[in-house]
Amino acid sequence: MSDNPFSPDYATARQRLLAAAAGADWSHRAIMHPEYGPSGEPLALDVLRRGPADANRVLVINSATHGAEGFSGSAIQLALIQAAPVLPDGVALLLIHGVNPHGFAYLRRVTEDNVDLNRNFIDFTAPLPTNSMYRNLSPTVNPIVLDDSDALIDRLESLRIDMGDLPFMKALSGGQYDDPAGIQFGGAGSTWSRRTIERIWREELGAAAVVVQLDVHTGLGPRGLGMLMMAANPDEPHRTLTADWFGPMMVSARPASAEQTVLGGYLNAGLERAVAAWVIPMTLEFGTEPLAPVIAAVIADNWLHRQVDPAPDVARSIKGCIRAVFDPQDDEWRAAVLARGAQVLGQALAGLGTLDIEKDLP
Repeated sequence: MSDNPFSPDYATARQRLLAAAAGADWSHRAIMHPEYGPSGEPLALDVLRRGPADANRVLVINSATHGAEGFSGSAIQLALIQAAPVLPDGVALLLIHGVNPHGFAYLRRVTEDNVDLNRNFIDFTAPLPTNSMYRNLSPTVNPIVLDDSDALIDRLESLRIDMGDLPFMKALSGGQYDDPAGIQFGGAGSTWSRRTIERIWREELGAAAVVVQLDVHTGLGPRGLGMLMMAANPDEPHRTLTADWFGPMMVSARPASAEQTVLGGYLNAGLERAVAAWVIPMTLEFGTEPLAPVIAAVIADNWLHRQVDPAPDVARSIKGCIRAVFDPQDDEWRAAVLARGAQVLGQALAGLGTLDIEKDLP
């Protein structure tokens, strides 16, 4: 395992990252989570920084916004520390490890509050978003009795065909704020992870004029493909800029209203509101399995979380499915993740190094 940046569990991933950083020129601080891991281990959101404290350009790399998806982001972060790239003048690196450490440790996509963190960055003083179509899916995605995996996948595929791809995705992925025990719950208020990362943004990015954030995820898209995704309107300068830096990527226009978007309350939007810098918010998403098995694994894990005394073999099977759809134990897949991660980080650093802020971002 020493040569492989992928780790078998959260505690090992954290220990390896901090050990690597301690032997290099990284500063580190840990914000401890109030709860503990499955073996009683401490949980923390770790902040590692390299480069000048007053850097006006900062590259931020996050892992484990969606808990169980954190193995790839953590591996990319560890590989970056081990590679020790030369930083361009005026550029700093900020690694945020274990954004959702509880989900990372317990192999759940959600936080200790059963909250999808990428639906939590909304204004809770305003009327909460509604997702009326979610109610049509709720009996299937929040079952009282769990079907076997194949039957659940067939049911999801049937619903997708009946509803159409976009309505199905809006209903399922748009988040919901009515059922705290259901999947895709956006929360009733700001979670510990949200409050903590907002504090980190304010403390670490106050001197920055430009911030590129890469939020690493797994589970969506063709297997092994690392898709770069960003929301930007055609007239935003960084849309052209990032095309020059990264080449082809998935860019969607910013929605004019909640009704026009599949996603709401996501972390990248939270950063844009939290700091004065020009934020280039990006997601790096690695595909694993087809959509239906991924959703089925999330449904099963949420069902498991609601059980008082689940059978150990059932719990092991469900957690095995979660691991399979978010962290495939596949050397070829992992090699592709590391290669793509290194490529994107290299492109981001090179782009920030040559950026003329006054000219390129008027």
